[in-house]
Amino acid sequence: MVIFSNHLRGQDDLHIDVYDEDSVKDEKIGSIKIDLRDLYQKGHIDDWYKIPAKLGLTSHGEIHLILDYEELKI
Repeated sequence: MVIFSNHLRGQDDLHIDVYDEDSVKDEKIGSIKIDLRDLYQKGHIDDWYKIPAKLGLTSHGEIHLILDYEELKI
């Protein structure tokens, strides 16, 4: 689980780097960018995202993300 706060308006993209776990060196499998505007509107996202290969021609699998958003009330 990852929790992030202090998120400013206008920050509409979440960038995630995915790594494999190796005994010698963790290698980057790929990166994804998620548009957070749906999350802001719905308050919840439960979806699978493809991890594109370096050239974007194939997929290196998928990552399952469950995201919740609640606007801070001050």
